[in-house]
Formats: sequence, structure tokens, C-alpha cells
Amino acid sequence: MASRKIRSLSGRAYRARRIAATFGRVYLGIKANQLLDRVGDRTGNQARWRRFHQTSAESIFAAAIELRGLILKGCQFMGARSDLLPPEYVEVLSRLQDRVPPRPFSEIRAVVEHELQMPLEKAFADFSREPLASASLAQVHEAHLPDGRRVAVKVQYPEIRELVASDLSNLGALFRAIRLFERDFDLVPLIDEFREQLPRELDFYKEAMNSERIAEFFQHREDLCVPNIHWEFTTSRVLVSDFVDGIKISDIRELEAAEIEPKKVMQSLLEAYCEQILVHGFFHADPHPGNLLVLRPSPGCEIPRIVFLDFGLSKQLPDSFRQSTVEFAAALLQGKAEEMGKALVRIGFETRGNSQQSLHAISVILLDVAKRLREQTYLDPEVVREAGADLPRLIRENPIIRVPSHLVLVGRVMGLLSGLGHTLDVKLDMLRTILPYASGVSPRPGIERART
Repeated sequence: MASRKIRSLSGRAYRARRIAATFGRVYLGIKANQLLDRVGDRTGNQARWRRFHQTSAESIFAAAIELRGLILKGCQFMGARSDLLPPEYVEVLSRLQDRVPPRPFSEIRAVVEHELQMPLEKAFADFSREPLASASLAQVHEAHLPDGRRVAVKVQYPEIRELVASDLSNLGALFRAIRLFERDFDLVPLIDEFREQLPRELDFYKEAMNSERIAEFFQHREDLCVPNIHWEFTTSRVLVSDFVDGIKISDIRELEAAEIEPKKVMQSLLEAYCEQILVHGFFHADPHPGNLLVLRPSPGCEIPRIVFLDFGLSKQLPDSFRQSTVEFAAALLQGKAEEMGKALVRIGFETRGNSQQSLHAISVILLDVAKRLREQTYLDPEVVREAGADLPRLIRENPIIRVPSHLVLVGRVMGLLSGLGHTLDVKLDMLRTILPYASGVSPRPGIERART
């Protein structure tokens, strides 16, 4: 026991050093390149930045593959942000969404047999040795039940709980250190949210219940679906559901080959999140491309169907969230920055000294961003750069001391959807889609308002 504890402490120390060294080098590299920008010419600077981004992305990718756990999960999120990150990061880190090197089959067999308390051959008629997908917390294998039904078996990695706990501690320390040098770059609330959410994500029973709850939301829609759960073979570390064969939602070539319009897909996806967040107050919070499939059209059905996978990261919003959002949306429509600031306070934002000056100024920036969003589902890098230059200054002048934790995940979802819209190159009137849901007028029939 003592030697195992020593190895565990040694392993945690190594992970801490690896994380700090990887992200520390990237941070220092950014600062160094910013200084070099002052003396170099534009063409040379751009080439230098591209080389730096490529090298940094490969370095982060290598650390994520080696360490896995929470680091890998965070890098998957980064790889979906094609609207914000340089293309070098997106190209490299997007490989983490469903192409993570798998664990040995012997480890997977051991977990399944321990959880189901029976030999693998008794539980399943057949079980593929090679996984369909490998991710941050688990990997998925194709199998057939004894009665012949085709299923997907999600198996949690044996040591993942310890790795996640270690990573939360390491990243918390790293982000607190960064905050000392960069007052306008506070990621500690993100760690706090992960610390609350990840234990739920590691319980596959809860994930299965989340899956069925959201499936009920979509019962009235033909364009959205969720695989059925097989409860008799599901435990806290093994989840068995119907097998679904579809196209990865970000695979433009496959969508076009199947004659599926990306615009229709993006419209359905955006409406799905409006329903979840603004109608029901409970939502699938991990819509990276590896968790979303599009079914190939069947004879007589031209509607593209989106399949939602992996419900471990789901979120229940406070009852007051929708009403406060309605107030914010109404003020946004009317262009009233002061009322928007008041609505942000009711949503849960806090500023130093309870001053609304910073929130009012931020609302002005959001109004400008909203105008540009009217004809696209994603934020152009130019818009992000402009907002990114103004927001830190405003926060520094009158710091926001609290961002509601649930908005961290809402923001994450909006960021992932923005990145996907950019990848698919789809232009929609995003606000026109969102505002009816926010104001309580459902554009789709059959939706029952979950809250008032």
C-alpha cells in the first residue's frame, strides 16, 4: 500500500510538472512573439506565428495523449473552436475528438467483466476488440447482445477518476498562478465548474438518465434523436446503448456525398439547443463534433436527423435563468444597454462595489456583436479580436468578480456551436432563431414549456 501511494504521489507530481511545462512554454512563447511583432515586418511576423502555433499545437497534443484525463478533455474543446483559435491548433487538436490511441483490450475486458459480474462472452454474443472511438474518459466498442441487437458499449478507463482528481488540482494551481500575472485572464471559475460536474460525468448511471431525459424533449421532432439505453447491461462504469451508424457532423465531404445540406443540419442543431436551454432548462453540454452524428437520408425522408451522443456532461439551469434571459433578450432587441446590464445582474453577474458601469459597457459591446451575428452562426475572428481588446480593459477598470457557474457551460456550448458553424461555413440568422425561444414563443409545435 505504501509503495502504491508513493507511485501515486510521484505520478501526480509528474503530471503537474508536465502540465505546467507544456502550457508555460506556450504562454511564454506568446509573450515573446508579441515582443518580436514590434520589430519584424508583417509577412515575417505572420510566418513566425504560424510556425509557433504549429509547434505549440503539437506540443499540447502530445501532452494530452500522454496524460489523458481532464487535459485531454480540455484539448478536445480547444480543437472544436475553429472560430477563435488559429487553424494550426484546430487541425492538430481536432484529432483528439475521436482518434485518441485506444487502451489495450485486456483493460477494457477487465472493466466490463468486473462491472457486469460475468464473462464477456456471456454478456455479449460478440464484442469488437478494436474500439469505434477513444476519448478522454472512456472508449466505445461495437457489440451484439445475445438476442442479436447491435449495441455500442462505452467503457470507462480504470484509473480515470484518480487522473481527473489530480488534473483538477494541478490546473487549479496553474490557473491561480497565471491570475497573478494576468489579471484579465481568470480561468479559475472553469475549474470550479469542472470540479462540480466531472463526478457526475464519471457516473454512467447518471449519463444514461440524462440521455433518456433529453430524448423525451425531442419526441415531437423528426430531426433529432437519442440512442436507446439498455439498462440491464449498464452500470456506473459501463453504458450500453443502441448502435447508430451516422456521419460525423463536421465531415463536410460526407454530408455533401449523402446530399445533406449543412445549413439544415445547423438550423436543427441550433433549435435543439434553444429548446434544451430556454424551454426545458436542462441541456447536453458537450456538443463537440465527436458527439454529434447525422443519419444518412432514408427512402421517403429528406429531413436530416441529428443523433446526440455522450450525455455525461449535462446541466440543470436555475429556475430563474429563463426569465432573466427573456429580460436580457428584450433589452437586446430594443438596444437598451443599461437594461441589459441590469438583466446580467439578475442572471447572477457581480461586479466589484456592486457597480453596473462595467456591465453596461460590456452590454454595449454585446449589442455590436449581436448585430454581426444576425447573418451568421459563428463569430468572425475580427469580431472576437475587437471584443477581446475591449473586454479586458473594461474588466480591469471595474472587475467582474463573479460569473455564474452555469454560464460557464452555456458559454462552452455556444462556443462549440460557433466553431461548428464556422467549420460548416453556414450562415443563418442566429438571433432570429434564438429570440422566439427566449421570449416564450416556440416556433415548433408540440413543445411544452417546462418552466414559467
